Amino acid sequence: MKIEEIYKQINNLGGRLTKVRKVIIDSLINSDCLMSQDCILKALKKNDLKPNRSTIFRELAYLVKTNTIIKNTINNIDYYEIPKAHHHHLVCLKCHDISKIDIKDHFEIEEKKISKEKKFNILNHSLEFYGYCENCNNF
Repeated sequence: MKIEEIYKQINNLGGRLTKVRKVIIDSLINSDCLMSQDCILKALKKNDLKPNRSTIFRELAYLVKTNTIIKNTINNIDYYEIPKAHHHHLVCLKCHDISKIDIKDHFEIEEKKISKEKKFNILNHSLEFYGYCENCNNF
């Protein structure tokens, strides 16, 4: 999704485009993968914005509620991202690095099968693989 489309979506929903909201969206669009609330806070500080944590929490909650961003909880930490091409994540249990991977075909087939068999309208899913990255691997 392009940044202009996101801004338009927020406007259409009656939301305001605050400076904090814009920086959060810009940061997530420019991110390769997931961003934690702490990383988002650092991005805000880089842009000379110093909102308190409750403001950030409310902004993130609004963006999740309006389906502007996606929230993933991994190892009890909330991460956020802009919905882009569907992907999954590799999570290192030692250094906590998170990287994205694309494994579409089989999962798309299974998702359609589950949706049809269970008569369940699937909007999204999350799949993480936990293990050790190349740098932390003890082999």
